[in-house]
Amino acid sequence: MSRAFGWVVRLGWTALLALVALPAYAQLMLAHEGHKSGDCTIKTGSFPVSFRAYEKPKGALPPSHAYCDHVPEVGEHILTVDLQGTKSREIPIAMRLVLMMEGQADETTIMFEPAKLYPSGSITIAVNLKELGQYNLLLETEKAGKMSTAVSIPIQVGGGHSGIGTIGIVLLLGVSGIATFFWLRRRTSTTLEEPQK
Repeated sequence: MSRAFGWVVRLGWTALLALVALPAYAQLMLAHEGHKSGDCTIKTGSFPVSFRAYEKPKGALPPSHAYCDHVPEVGEHILTVDLQGTKSREIPIAMRLVLMMEGQADETTIMFEPAKLYPSGSITIAVNLKELGQYNLLLETEKAGKMSTAVSIPIQVGGGHSGIGTIGIVLLLGVSGIATFFWLRRRTSTTLEEPQK
């Protein structure tokens, strides 16, 4: 009876450790996803921008998950672009969201916003990403009388996302190690308590 009670106590301690660790893991993941890929700055275009994609929440809740270049699921999202510096705030900017079709040179336009000024430097648009695949958010400006791409922001929707992450693996190994320790300890104590024949 005492061995069974000891096993229940050990199992209880393991469960308690898991209950303490999992909320901490969830908080770390929320904080991590808020800053998914560093500072989310795109510096390869005509002017630097900062970009984030947020999952559109249900109801009146504020967005909680932010992504830089990889959105794990399809659905409604809010895309934000912050223009860096004053030069880009003084020129009209059009926005085009395109889906790159695999095996085709053409792209499908999902959304288009005509050129206008963004003096605050903040651009926010709501989009419904219905298909998995590679999207590009193109910021277009007028050059020589025609619109051309000034900044291209790649957005991968679905594929290649690891939901467990490094922290999850460490926690999983930790809980597994504790459980293995108690199991081996129980086996050793059971073997020592068996009467010799």
